[in-house]
Amino acid sequence: MPKEEMLPSESEWLIMETLWNSDEDLTSAEISDRLLKSSNMTQRMVRVLINRLCKKGLLTYTIDPYDSRVYHYKAVKGREELRREKSKAFVDSYFGGNALGAAFAFLEDGKLSKEQIKELEDIIKNAKKQ
Repeated sequence: MPKEEMLPSESEWLIMETLWNSDEDLTSAEISDRLLKSSNMTQRMVRVLINRLCKKGLLTYTIDPYDSRVYHYKAVKGREELRREKSKAFVDSYFGGNALGAAFAFLEDGKLSKEQIKELEDIIKNAKKQ
């Protein structure tokens, strides 16, 4: 599978977020229950997306010791690691790998708060040091 296909889609990302926000592994039913509050996904769709995430190597599972039909899922990668991978794939696909061009495209159209400008200045200052 090409690298981009190994990254989660927008719907799959919702499942990852649900797992990242939990302190424990979750079953597909628990994931569905939590997603029902914020999305219109059916339990069947959640199971399909969980299977895709497992095939991509982004989720792992354990089988419930009391009921072999129940699987407990957890994320293999953390939110920030996966966010960096998705960002890099986006920059590679749409900006020919030019991260600065991507940053400029977002900055030109956006309005930044004073705090965000300060944060950007700090990033530039740290980049100069390296």
